[in-house]
Amino acid sequence: MQLRRITSLSLTVLLLAATATAAIYADKPTNVSGKYEGVAKSDQMGEIPLTVEIKDEAGKLTGKIETPQGPAAITSGTYSDGKITLKFDAGGNEGTVTATVEGDKISGKWELSGMGGPLELKRAGAVAAKPATPSAPSAPAASAAGDPVSGEWDCSADAQGTAIPFTLKLKLEGDKVSGSSESAQGSLPISKGSYAGGKLSFALETPQGAITLTGLIKEGKIAGDFDFAGQMTGKWEGKKK
Repeated sequence: MQLRRITSLSLTVLLLAATATAAIYADKPTNVSGKYEGVAKSDQMGEIPLTVEIKDEAGKLTGKIETPQGPAAITSGTYSDGKITLKFDAGGNEGTVTATVEGDKISGKWELSGMGGPLELKRAGAVAAKPATPSAPSAPAASAAGDPVSGEWDCSADAQGTAIPFTLKLKLEGDKVSGSSESAQGSLPISKGSYAGGKLSFALETPQGAITLTGLIKEGKIAGDFDFAGQMTGKWEGKKK
């Protein structure tokens, strides 16, 4: 009896830790390849407009920096745990950049030949991409037309006798399902979501592995099974708000 209680507690802690870890790193992209625009500031030169192209290959960075004074090649660099370090060649002089990444933004500092200052960059096109999101209100219309999936669900997973509450926010488009799972420990995006024949299935990707959930939807209720990377399995259920 005591062993079962300890095992249940350990598995529950593992599930909650995975959700919390994913929330912490949610704003840190796994790859920073792309084109960025912004400014480098210094007391000597004021604001210097920049265009930076970064190529990220498994955390090793190369690319180039375009400035009004001419291009500078990124000779080496690394990206790990939301932090960037770069070395660049500006006319035979080596410069450095150390920065952090949050979503589409890079902020930090630069140094070159005794000069330096703050650096702020934003992924090119990030602002233009946002207006596409207003199309999302189509989900309620689908729900009104007999969509049994789209909407918010109050759910609970049973980890060997310990209830773990969470909220699902789902959207059905054709047979594809997107959305998120939210709890007191953070938020996880849904991947590989699908719905067919009354059966819902999706995955939650965490640093400790994928949590796969399947369930049958009937009359505003859902019940099914989950599998956490083969380390823990159990039942879960939910009710549509």
